[in-house]
Amino acid sequence: MSAPGIQPAASSIDVLRSIAHELRQPLSTIESIAYYLSLVLPRDGGKVQEQLAQLQHLVEQSNWILTSGLRLADPSPISPELIDLEELITQTVSSRPAAAEVPVRLELAGNVPLVRMDPGLGRALVENLLMLFRQFATEMHPVTLRTCASPVRGVSLEITCTAPGYRSEAMLGAGSALSLRSARGIVEAHGGSLDCSVDPDAGVRLCLHIP
Repeated sequence: MSAPGIQPAASSIDVLRSIAHELRQPLSTIESIAYYLSLVLPRDGGKVQEQLAQLQHLVEQSNWILTSGLRLADPSPISPELIDLEELITQTVSSRPAAAEVPVRLELAGNVPLVRMDPGLGRALVENLLMLFRQFATEMHPVTLRTCASPVRGVSLEITCTAPGYRSEAMLGAGSALSLRSARGIVEAHGGSLDCSVDPDAGVRLCLHIP
């Protein structure tokens, strides 16, 4: 029993959730200020608008890093159910703000079987990976999502971007390593696997399999 007037120590995940909550408040304020300035400042102020867009992206990136960390540390059990992975991908991609996204190409097989997956974690997984690829994708090098079915490995999702110059996962930018660890944790919790390859000429390729 704890001594009178002394609260029991919070768990690590509770501390992380509290930190994330506190950090997101000033981040939200910064994002609101940047958005307001983008509306009132002259549109022909190219450099200023460019810096404001970068500021908004950094806020989104910070929230993404916080979410990845929380997801990685969260011990909550999963609740898998049969879901249509292609439908989940389509809905997640279409719900992203168009103005803030690089082009995403969907090449879905259309005949893949249902998979057993926690719907919330499945959506979090796709959102996480879209944000990961946004770090290095451009209009010239869009993101492509492909699906296929295998009698051995179940349903596969391949995400590629031909952005050149990257030689390792460590070069993909802030938050990328944490994002990959978080994504791999979700996939492996469902009995699947996730592989990532980085080539300075071919770009970045990520392939995950859900049985």
